[in-house]
Amino acid sequence: MKKIIMASALLCGSALAITGCQSTEGQLKTGNPLSQPVLKSIIKTTDASHTEVGQMYLRPVDGGVQVYGKLTHLKAGQTVALHIHETGSCDMMGKAAGGHFNPDNKPHSNPDDMNGHAGDLPNLTANSDGVATINYVNKKISAAEAGKYSVNRLAFIVHGGADDYTSQPAGASGDRIACGIIEKN
Repeated sequence: MKKIIMASALLCGSALAITGCQSTEGQLKTGNPLSQPVLKSIIKTTDASHTEVGQMYLRPVDGGVQVYGKLTHLKAGQTVALHIHETGSCDMMGKAAGGHFNPDNKPHSNPDDMNGHAGDLPNLTANSDGVATINYVNKKISAAEAGKYSVNRLAFIVHGGADDYTSQPAGASGDRIACGIIEKN
């Protein structure tokens, strides 16, 4: 299965929404995935309002775990980073989520680099409608309930800027603007 990153996003203040997935040549269709996700994350802003802003989904596929969802309410053209972090907590404006999920103690890198953090994911960039979707297969994680590479009960973090894929330890991607705990669906 090819990894597919569909980008478009929009930021209204600090509100973000992550939901569903768009049709991609036989991959997934909005509201009608090929199979049900195993894990799901409700994303909320890290500001004092803790406003629910959407959802991300994960399911096992050949070669890894498919991560899919949609960001809305971003500024047209804005690029944000999305990572899986090591702790399942969104406390302290997302800082309690710790660093990137990195079970093999590798350096931060491009998401496709097998020698990088397991929690590294591609940047998302808003289209003119302010929507960003992701449909990406991460080959370094597991959707199993437990295990060294399992992301169950960890946190998704949305950062306010782009990941440069080189700066250590986390890509200089800016403040943590939204967070959600990954749980069984």
